[in-house]
Amino acid sequence: MDIVFNESFGNALADALKQPVIGLQLDLQVGDLGRLTGESTDFWQMKARLEGTATATELAQSVQQGIGQLQAAIDRGDAIRVWWSDHPDDRLGFMWVCSLMKDVPNQLTQVKVPLERVTSGPPTAFQQFVSLAEWDGDAALAFLDGATDVPASERLAISDEWSHQVAENTPLRVTVNGHTLGVPADFWDKLIAAEMRPNKSVIWTIGRVLGELPVGLPDWWVRGRLTVLCQS
Repeated sequence: MDIVFNESFGNALADALKQPVIGLQLDLQVGDLGRLTGESTDFWQMKARLEGTATATELAQSVQQGIGQLQAAIDRGDAIRVWWSDHPDDRLGFMWVCSLMKDVPNQLTQVKVPLERVTSGPPTAFQQFVSLAEWDGDAALAFLDGATDVPASERLAISDEWSHQVAENTPLRVTVNGHTLGVPADFWDKLIAAEMRPNKSVIWTIGRVLGELPVGLPDWWVRGRLTVLCQS
């Protein structure tokens, strides 16, 4: 079973592989990680309020359905293959799967997809991606040759780091030099504020922020920070 942490990339990869892929849009860079075990509902309430497209219950149920599929596959003894990148959602998702599988004999394989590439051209160009959503599924298949097993010892070590991230319980997480760090909710606020313009709509500003601040923030999170900045 293949699992990714970006729903858009999951759909593209499923088309390329010609088989189902679980695309869990967990947004793990934001909020209390205890929500994955049902210990917290604050995250779902916040996301539902800022997105305005579904209720907190609907969002939680949708994610729990995907988690249930993954857990059922693990319980059956299925091999699991995780596709991830250095985006914090992916790094944290990989840690989480390692924690789920630290005590089981199932094969766990990882495929790490870079967030940059040099195109063959013409003309040759250097591309940098915000997230795996920008990868074409067929192009991503090239990284299957680099898939590696994750043995039990590595799963245990990585699951310890996941436990640390859960216990730290920061409002936001970023990847810096390959490390996932917890930061305050206002970490990006100065850069977000720099893109605000008088008489421009929230939608325009969100688009501006996402274009000029290519770090893969969820648009709904940016909306929430803009609300805070406008009130300050």
